[in-house]
Amino acid sequence: MAGPRKALAWARVSTEDQHERGTSIEQQLREIKERAPARGFEIVGGYEEGASAYQARAKRPRFEEMLAHARRDKLAILVHEYSRFTRAGPEGLILIHQLLEEGVDVVSMTEPQHDPKTSEGVLGEALTHLKNQLYSLDVAKHTVKGCKGNVQSRDPETGWAYKNGGSPLWGYQAKRIPLSDSKGRTRYKVIWLLDERIIAGRPLHEWVREALLMALEGASLAQLVRFCTQHGLPPCRKHWGLSTWNALLQPDVLLKYSGMGIWNVHGKRGKHNPPSSWVCVENSHPAIISDLEAETIHQARLNSGDRAFARGPNRSRTSPYLLSGGVFRCGSCGSNMIGLKQARGFFYVCGSRSYRRGEGCGPGVYVRKEWIEGGLAAGIAKILSVWLDAKRFVPLVNAQIEKLWQGQKGTPANFEAELEAIQAKTEKIRRAIEDGLEDTAWANQRLCELSAERTRLEDLKGRTGSAPRVDERAIRRYAADAHKILTGGEIGERKALFHKLVERVTLAPERVIEITYRVPEPVMVNVVAGVRCDAQKTKPDLVALIFEITGTALVPMKGLGQQSSRVLVAGL
Repeated sequence: MAGPRKALAWARVSTEDQHERGTSIEQQLREIKERAPARGFEIVGGYEEGASAYQARAKRPRFEEMLAHARRDKLAILVHEYSRFTRAGPEGLILIHQLLEEGVDVVSMTEPQHDPKTSEGVLGEALTHLKNQLYSLDVAKHTVKGCKGNVQSRDPETGWAYKNGGSPLWGYQAKRIPLSDSKGRTRYKVIWLLDERIIAGRPLHEWVREALLMALEGASLAQLVRFCTQHGLPPCRKHWGLSTWNALLQPDVLLKYSGMGIWNVHGKRGKHNPPSSWVCVENSHPAIISDLEAETIHQARLNSGDRAFARGPNRSRTSPYLLSGGVFRCGSCGSNMIGLKQARGFFYVCGSRSYRRGEGCGPGVYVRKEWIEGGLAAGIAKILSVWLDAKRFVPLVNAQIEKLWQGQKGTPANFEAELEAIQAKTEKIRRAIEDGLEDTAWANQRLCELSAERTRLEDLKGRTGSAPRVDERAIRRYAADAHKILTGGEIGERKALFHKLVERVTLAPERVIEITYRVPEPVMVNVVAGVRCDAQKTKPDLVALIFEITGTALVPMKGLGQQSSRVLVAGL
């Protein structure tokens, strides 16, 4: 006579409420063990799981481990009811039949056993699994309703909205708030607060904001990864990578950083739901960036070509739009002016306009690419012709260098006097120590300072030779190279020159373009000159920038330019 068949016991719950309904893991295993001998089974092992049976099998590791064990040893699988095994409907029924063909029976201890070889058995089995699937769909419907209501509810003390679980975004931390339900049980709600952990002397959320603003300025994924790594910022995943920052810059995540709570972004198996099905709650948690900054970052990424994991060089470096990357900005909202290709040509337009679909800045101004870039090139050429006038400028530059050189080098008499003063101070401190000075820590520190000063002076005293000089050939060569790049250089070279010589270009609210040029180093440091032109004209009216030399500083001569033009000078 054959003995009892060996089997594994399987139990599963998906919610805490199932314990109160008599379907906890302990109760399931107890009933399986009580009924197994009468059904001719001997239990040799058991598995349990706390997950939904409607999930994909990839998210049920214990379930897969149990199946592998049963297949390997040809063991039966005993369940309290079939819904504890699977609620996947036809897919679950197919899995049970596949296991049966492999010698593994799935047996319910509390439901009738159907013979799959008869028509009545096939119908009864199908109805059982259909009932389980319908129940699972009904539970899912109520779960969605509860989750939607939860994210729209707020903590009465802080005013922040509750979350439906999951890890908080990088820059936030989760706070659990205990609440009592109608039955007197303690349930916990979760809200997000700013992460105040101090990293390199600053709260983490301030680092997060700085990184997001770098993305707004056009930083690539690789640059953002490098920024986080160099400053030792803790990663939101195992380590910093391109995929991490690609995920942080997705539209729904950017909206969350602006303080908006968003739920139902992802569906089954990670599939993205359409935005129309998202549940959005404004002012759901503290904002790290504004909604306008979030929209501008999104638009900057759309235009940068760095939306995924670009392996080649950064597209913005070779973009045909020479003013991309933050040089050209909208004066109304602060967004970058972005490139726009249309049938009638190439234009710059406010980056927030296309995202907001007309809101924010009002009717957009389309600035034609060829005339704004051509006007800037002409302005740069005129300014360089003044700055790089070799005969006028070289003597003054060399005179200034000589003055700085002598100021640093000093005179031999000054060196001797200063060295003698340092020696006298050193001897005085040493005598004070011998006489019993108590504050020896101060004395040691002061002696180190005097020693460093003596070393510096001796180094300067030992310098020989004359000050470095700039000749006319170097100035002419610089001018020729700059002109060659302006007229026929590669896109990357022209863009680099524009960014060196143009401080900013702003589309002012009155539809006037402000152009601010930067004086190139080493000719003059921190001298900025700018002009204004009408954005609606066919080409910009650049002011004839004529400079006179006063001392060592370049200043614009007074009384020049048209009424619509304005000259800006800073740093003098």
